[in-house]
Order: sequence, then C-alpha cells, then structure tokens
Amino acid sequence: MNIPFFNLHSLFPFLRWWPMVNRHTLRDDLVAGGTGALVVLPQGVAFATIAGLPPEYGLYAAMVPTVMAALFGSSLHLVSGPTTAISVAIFAVLSTHYEPGSAQYISMVLTLTFLTGVFQLVLGLARMGALVNFISHSVIIGFTSGAALLIAASQIRNFFGIEIVRGAPLHEILHQLILQIGSIHWPVLCISLVTLATGIVIKRCCPKIPFMVAAMVVGSIVASLLNYWLGTTATGIRTVGALPAHLPPLSHPDLSLESIRLTFGPALVITMLGLTEAVAIARAISVRSEQCIDGNQEFIGQGLANVIGSFFSGYASSGSFNRSGVNFEAGAKTPLASVFASILLLLLLLLVGHLAAYLPNAAMAGILFLVAWGLIDFHQIRHIWQTSKAEAVILLCTFSGTLINIEAGIFSGVFLSLVVYLYRASKPEIMPMVPANEAGAYHFVLAHNEPECPQLKIVRINGPVFFGSASHVQQALRSIDVENPQCKSVLIASASFNYIDIAGAEALASEARRRRRQGGGIYFYRLKESIYEFLRQGDYLKDFGEDAFFPVMTHVTGAIYWKLNPDICRTCKVRLFEECRLGVLPGGLRRQRIMLATDGSAFSHAPEGVAIALARDFGVKLDVMTSIESPRADEIATARLTLAQKKAEAAGVECETWVSYGKDPVEQVVATAQKAHSNILIIGRRPLRGDMKERLIGDIAEQILIGSPCHVLVANWQVQPWQKHILVAVDDSRISETVIEVAIQIAKVSKLPVTVLSVVSNESQRDKLEKEVADKLGLLKTEGIEANALFVIGKTPDRAIIDAAGDIGADLVIIGNDQRKGLPRKIAGQTTDRVVLGLSCAVLVVKRAPEPSSLIAAVRQQA
Repeated sequence: MNIPFFNLHSLFPFLRWWPMVNRHTLRDDLVAGGTGALVVLPQGVAFATIAGLPPEYGLYAAMVPTVMAALFGSSLHLVSGPTTAISVAIFAVLSTHYEPGSAQYISMVLTLTFLTGVFQLVLGLARMGALVNFISHSVIIGFTSGAALLIAASQIRNFFGIEIVRGAPLHEILHQLILQIGSIHWPVLCISLVTLATGIVIKRCCPKIPFMVAAMVVGSIVASLLNYWLGTTATGIRTVGALPAHLPPLSHPDLSLESIRLTFGPALVITMLGLTEAVAIARAISVRSEQCIDGNQEFIGQGLANVIGSFFSGYASSGSFNRSGVNFEAGAKTPLASVFASILLLLLLLLVGHLAAYLPNAAMAGILFLVAWGLIDFHQIRHIWQTSKAEAVILLCTFSGTLINIEAGIFSGVFLSLVVYLYRASKPEIMPMVPANEAGAYHFVLAHNEPECPQLKIVRINGPVFFGSASHVQQALRSIDVENPQCKSVLIASASFNYIDIAGAEALASEARRRRRQGGGIYFYRLKESIYEFLRQGDYLKDFGEDAFFPVMTHVTGAIYWKLNPDICRTCKVRLFEECRLGVLPGGLRRQRIMLATDGSAFSHAPEGVAIALARDFGVKLDVMTSIESPRADEIATARLTLAQKKAEAAGVECETWVSYGKDPVEQVVATAQKAHSNILIIGRRPLRGDMKERLIGDIAEQILIGSPCHVLVANWQVQPWQKHILVAVDDSRISETVIEVAIQIAKVSKLPVTVLSVVSNESQRDKLEKEVADKLGLLKTEGIEANALFVIGKTPDRAIIDAAGDIGADLVIIGNDQRKGLPRKIAGQTTDRVVLGLSCAVLVVKRAPEPSSLIAAVRQQA
C-alpha cells in the first residue's frame, strides 16, 4: 500500500502551488478572500442555527478548518467550512439525545467532528478516495431534498412565532403548526415574510449583491421599526444575540467510550457526506480551472481540517459549493484565498459581532427558508424521474428515509445504489456486432438488426465477467447456438470487457471447451492485457486455444473465416465478411456461380434441369441468359427466360436473368459469362445431322468451349442430373489440380463416389504418376468423398475416358482443357471434342484458374 505521507508533496501539498505565489496572485487571492468572508458571515450563522449550535460556532467552523483544508487539500479553489447537509445531519442525529445548544450537546458535536476527521484521514491514507463513487447522485439529491424539508421544519417555530419543542420530528412539527395556527405571532411572521421576500427579489434582480446579507439587514430594520412603533414587550421579537468578539476558543472532544459509542454511527454518515461534497465540488470547479484533483489528498485535507478543527470549537465541515464558486469567480489563484478569507472573517467577527444582537430569529428563519428552497434541485429530480425508474426509487427512498431518520435515509440510499449496481453488473449488456463497412476497417459496430453470419456470432460484453455475472454470460452464450444450431463459434469484441475473476474464467473456459467439441470455439478481439495474463496464470489458455486471441488492428474475421464449415458457407447468402465475397470457401474451394445459356428450344430443357439441380445442390442463385439479335425480339427473350425461371422457382432456386443483344451468339454467351463472373457455364448440345461441318460437336459449342472464361458443362438434349458416379480424368499437368478442386466441390454436394482416371502409355509412366494420383485421392478422401484410382495403359485419352465412363456407369465426366494455342491447343481441343461427342452423359470441361495451385494448397494445408 502506498502511504501518501511517504511522499513529500503528499505530506506538504502546498509545496506544489507555492511557486505560483507572487504579488499579483497575492492581490487576487486577497480580493477573493474578502469576498468569501462576506459570503460566509451570514451563512455561518445560519448553518450553526440549523445544527442546533450557538451562532458563533458556524463562524468558528469557517476559520481554522478552512485553513487546514486549503493547505493540505489538492484543489486550488475549494473552500471548506460549515455546510447545510452536515448541519442538518448533526442536528438530526444528536438533537434526540441532548438539548440543542447545551454544553453537553456541543461536546458531543465536537466528538462527532473529531471521529469524522479520523475516519476521513484514515480513508485518505489508505488511498480509498474512490469510495465516494459508491454514493450515487440520486442519493445526494434525495438527501439534500429531505434535508431541505428538515431545515424548513426546524425553523417553523421561529418563522411563525409559535412554541414547538426543538428537535421534534417532522410529523410532530406539522401537527403542532396545525394546532397552533390561531396563535401565530403576526409581528414575527411579518419580519419572516419581509426577509424572505427581500432575499427572493435581490437574488433575482441584483444577483451581484449578497442576498443573505441584504435580507438580514432589511429584516433587522423591520424588526427595529416594529419594536419602535409597538414596543418591545408587545412585539416579543427575539434576536440571535451578540456574537462573542474573540478568537475561536480552545476545546477538546469527549473521547469517553460512551461518547464514541453514541457518535460512531453518525460519524460514518457525516464522513460519507463530507467527502462526497468536498470531492464533487472540487471536481466541478476543476472542470473550469483545468486542474487535476487528487481525491485521496482531498480526503486527507478534510480529515485534518475536522480533527484539528474539533480542538478550536469548529464543528464538522466540508467543501462549500457557494463559497468555492464565489472564490473561483472572484479570481482566486491559490489556496491562500481561503486563508485570507478566514483571517478577514475573524476581523469581521471582532468588529461587527456585536451587531448580531439586532438580528431577529424570524429574519434568520426567513433566510433559512431560502436556503432550504435552494437545496431542492427540481430540475435534477425531474431528470432522474424521466430517465431511470431505478434511480428514481433510490431518490425516493433516500428522501423519505431522511425525513424519518437521517442515518437510515443515507444508508438505505447507499444500500439500494449498491443493489442496483450489483444487479446491473450481474447482467452485463451483451450486444450483437457486425464488421464495420469502411474499407480496411478492423473494428465492429452494433448490428442494428442487420444480417449476421450464421456460423460466427460477434458480441460485445459491456461489463465485468465475475461471480455475479458468470452465470448470465454463460447462459447468453449458450442461447446463441440454441437459437441457431449452425453457430458453433463466438467472437467477443473485448474492448468493453474490463474485469474477470475465477468464476468468470471458469464459465468462459467451460463454454470454450463445449464449443471446441462441437467444432467451433470462443475467440477474443482486443482483450485487455491484464485479463489475458489472468487467464494465462490460471492455465485457462489451453481451453480457448493459443490462436483464440487477436490483438488490436488484427483482421480477425479473415483468420476465423478459414475455420468455418464450407458446406454452410457454400449456401450462405449473407456474405458478411470480406472473405465471403472473394469467391473462395473455407478450405480453399471456390464459391460457385452458375450460368445457364438457353435458346428456349426443346434441346435446352435437359440442360435447364441439370443447371437447376446443380444450383440447388450448391445453394446458389442461378444466372439464366439468352441471346437475341436486337431489342425488337425482347418478347422472345422474355418467354425463354420466364420458362426457365418458373422451373427454377418450382425447385426452390432463385434466378437472375440476363439478355444479350448481338448477331454472334458465341460472343454474347462468352461476354455475359465474363460479366457475371461465372464459374460454371452450362450449355446444351444438339444431336448431329451427320454432315462434315458438324463432324465434331458443332461450331457454336466448340467456339464457346474455346472462348469461355470459365468452366463449361456440356449437356446433350437427353441428359439427366447425375446420381450414380463421377469420373475425373487427370494427368501430370497443372490443369489437373483445378480439375480435382472442382470435382471435390461437386462430389461433396452431390454425395457421389469419384473415380480418378489417368491414361498412361506404359508402366514406367504409371509409376511416375502414381504418387500424383495418390495425392489427389488423399484430397478427395480428406473431404469425406469415396474415391478410387483407375489407370488405363495404351489407349488414346479420349477413347480411354469414353470406355471408362461406360464401364463404371459414370453419369458425369470431368476433364481438363488447357487454354493453349497452336498445335497443343488443337490436340487438346480434339480430345475434349471427341469426349463430349462420344458420351451421352454430362461432361464438365474445366478451364485453368488464374492461380490453380493456391486453392489446392489451401486444401492440402487444411488436410
């Protein structure tokens, strides 16, 4: 524990501001001190009256305690002294045990002040300045409102001139007022009303004039006139009495066990009130002065002020908002302004203290009515009521409790505040998030009902995960995959996740283990270093995995994307992450986009069925295009597309239609496929008429195969969607890697076995290809596909493929077509043409991808 007294500046905090002192600051501080002395003179008398003490004790509390708080506090402008709240509290807790104003009552007040100072000093030394944060704003508003009514009630007897026992409870005071309504002393009431009215008018019309001083002067003049006209006996006006014109007398608190027992509880209440007032006012002034406030040093300053003040006849003091505000506005530069204010107040007491003999109690009552009314913050009460019902209940309980028992009111308010805080902390807000739309952004924003990834839930936890909230957080995380069984992984955006304990760590670790068994996990983005260290020291990292933590500015979704289920990604239409839109599925396989080219003839019906079935298996939208010569034939195009669209919708496949204009259908089909970024283009094949011009498969289909930017699936007019077996032809060229990649995707969605065919000229070439073929079989089996190898020796590639397809009953053949030029292109093209011509099943001609090896490498890495 860091004890402040081991630090020179904490022991003597005035060393920090003393270098600021010069003749200019001394002048400003002297002016501000004089203004403060004029303000505190009527206030001190009024507050002492509220506390049930002789009037001069309010001035004593504004002398020595003010100097000590200024020298040992951290604020440059905070002025300490008697306050309304503490005065009410003292009167409420002690007036039921002792006669206010009596010697025993004064002794108990000094004991209470001493204990309050000790508690404040201990809290400051223990560096517990943050404790005042647990007294909510609603508690303070409720207490001050209740205190205002108690102040007004305590002055009813002086305001109306009726006899009520001092210290009577609120309900008894109101009862006596009703009973004695006919016994009101009218001269006294007249003085009270004139004083009250004068204070209101001057405060509103001439705010620069001290309204309390002016109201007291006017009330005293009215009292003197009434005494002159009616006679002192007839008016019966009582006065405060002359203030003793001397230095604050030395005193000593009663530290007997009985006195300490009686004042221990009240001292705790006043400690909380005093510290809350002082720190709150110091921080409010520091906002304008741009000064940094040390709450612990303020605790020490207030504690020393009360401990030492109790030996100089000062009762419990705290920061005064009125005096601090006046001090700052008057131009104070250092705490010397408070020291000057205390010295000037002493001079005023010596010079004009005897004039208090002319100050009527009724005028004091009018002033205190003004003070009471000013304490009720109607704007804040209305704001709290409209903003938070929980805070409104705290305010109401504190207010009503203060009217009955001030200690019970404060403690009930603080207790309710803690209950509300713990309830809210036990249910931290868990908010759904999505990646920000800005290019290159790494952060997440609130989802606001936008589509979310079906496999990865992104949430933000606003608050701690500790023993009180662990169950709530765990239930919230488990409800994610209860509502959506596909969601196996959760990413926690942890910037607002500020604390964790063992119970919280156990809950998160348990949830991480459960999700990892299901194939997912829990991941953290921007987790605080302190929380990470806690998890590391507790050996919890193994439950989450070392790769579950991502620091700030990390592309976290890009890393997690490759761990998602590609089968779900294949049919997902949300495409939330940047990786989703790159055309590559988790595992390295491509996300397919399928296009059907149709001419609306009877020969296009079978290709339409194949295209719809393939799009349904992949869970993707089907592009349907047709080509016409000019817009004048739009009706024909619409009829063709509508027919295909109705078939697709009947099968549950969404369509997007394309119309291309031009005389060259090959050019239009190729251009449209390129424009749509298609992966697979499906075209039909008409039956041959037998002439030499169509000795292969026809000019149009051949040209599409040559010019297409994507893979081409050729279906004759009688073909059916494949349901039996897939034959894949490979060799040692790079195109074979892309062939295997496409075969894996189609086999997975079709759930069909695959035979990998390799045509070799002799046994030595077979030995050379066996490792390559085994590698490709391994990729297929890794994806859960039933696969086997077939080697054919001595046949031409086209003949071998056609014969093998017939032998194994394949209803889909996948072959490669290398996009080379010249003689190699002609030879490869003739092989493709003969295979397509010789087979009655569908043939998928695979074109080389821009980077064929990268995708296969990703699959191998996953394997």
